[in-house]
Amino acid sequence: MQITGGKFKGFKIKVPKDVRPTSAFNRKRIFDIIGDVEGLRVLDLFCGSGALGLEAISRGAEFCVFVDVRNESFRVVNENLRKLGVSNVGLFIKEDALKFCRNWNGEKFDIIFADPPYSWDRYVEILECVKSLLKENGIFVLEISSRVIPPEVEGLELFKFVKGGDSAFAFYRLRPKG
Repeated sequence: MQITGGKFKGFKIKVPKDVRPTSAFNRKRIFDIIGDVEGLRVLDLFCGSGALGLEAISRGAEFCVFVDVRNESFRVVNENLRKLGVSNVGLFIKEDALKFCRNWNGEKFDIIFADPPYSWDRYVEILECVKSLLKENGIFVLEISSRVIPPEVEGLELFKFVKGGDSAFAFYRLRPKG
């Protein structure tokens, strides 16, 4: 598992056991859709190995908060950040993603990734929660099983939906008010 773009392209990401990381092909697709992330603030929920956040940092993101409940993810993400020499631009918070979203009172994010387990079914809750964490022109990317219909909630616009193998990616942005 390697970073696909940016200054750390080719870096081998360490992956915790029992984690289903987003494939290199799909990570490249995600970043092709998002575009330039230079100087942006990123949140990686259900981060697992941290592959999406690490990819963003490699491509110039200013800062990434990684959130996961697993001790192994905490250890592996911090090890990956240390090996890349970018511990100062990443913060790991060991917490449930929904709890984090409900309690975060720091700066808002330009990009939020969420890659919950495919058995997870609280998509509407996470969509409601991330609305308050996104900056005005921010993008939320939800990875789901390709067999799941992307959920929609008031206030978020589903502007792109792509499938890749067993995975699918729903791209949302805040709906303009008025």
